[in-house]
Amino acid sequence: MGIHDRDYYRDGGRGLFDAWGRQRVTVWLIAVTCAAWVAQLATLRLPGGGVTGAFIYDPDLVRRGEVWRLLTPVFLHDPRSPFHLFFNMLVLYWAGSRLEDRYGGREFLLFYLAAGLFAGVVDFLVELAGQTPPARALGASGAVTAVLVLYACHYPRQQILLFFVIPMPVWLVVVLYVGLDAIGAFGGRQDGIGYVAHLAGALFGLLYYQTGIRLASILPEWGRSPRRPAPAPRLRVVPIDPPDADDQQPAPPPAAAPPADAGFDARVDAVLAKVSKYGQETLTPEEREILFRAGELYKKRRK
Repeated sequence: MGIHDRDYYRDGGRGLFDAWGRQRVTVWLIAVTCAAWVAQLATLRLPGGGVTGAFIYDPDLVRRGEVWRLLTPVFLHDPRSPFHLFFNMLVLYWAGSRLEDRYGGREFLLFYLAAGLFAGVVDFLVELAGQTPPARALGASGAVTAVLVLYACHYPRQQILLFFVIPMPVWLVVVLYVGLDAIGAFGGRQDGIGYVAHLAGALFGLLYYQTGIRLASILPEWGRSPRRPAPAPRLRVVPIDPPDADDQQPAPPPAAAPPADAGFDARVDAVLAKVSKYGQETLTPEEREILFRAGELYKKRRK
């Protein structure tokens, strides 16, 4: 049975790959970030700066123990400039959706948060060492840069429109972007841009790709109960009387050889059975890659 014969391949809107393609984590990250920006606007004139003042990166307050400020700025943006928020979320949706397809929602969420935390910690340590002057900062650019670098590692020849006009492979865009950040960081430019955080995010994305580490495999699954495998169906044996000699028919011709992709289809079936019993979180990177390839094949055959 080919992939196009399975229930999840048929049209109807409830197939497995239809659900698999819904980018829940990416969309939720964008929704939470946009909601935080609205909250920043609404509380900007409150004492202490409202939401911005409570969660912005502030090296002096981090040294006093408010360590959450190393991560929370990833959800904050300049309340007076919507373009900062718009471009970060545009890149996150474009690249993050594809990476979530590849890695799964839980792994992508951990990657994004870890990248933002890594960028904040590196920025703090560089300031602590006296290499850059201490400054308050906010924005998801460190984590988004990590997402963009990881995307370029997987799909280097993907064409994008720089400034919505100039066609260019994504690897070249990333090289130019990181190069400008390096010039800004080591050239001592003080224009209010967190070059060090950008470079730290780029480094995290590259290390994640090169090491092949999976964060979900090294962190405990808090609050998650293991799924019990579905009970095996009970089989019932029904005896069949042997046919009379007169009723016997000639043996059918041998079945045709299975198609070339039968082996791949069998692997897809095995992965889907594992998802049904234990959930998507138990899949290995190789099994996720099989589903990803099957999804791409599904899309091509629907066209």
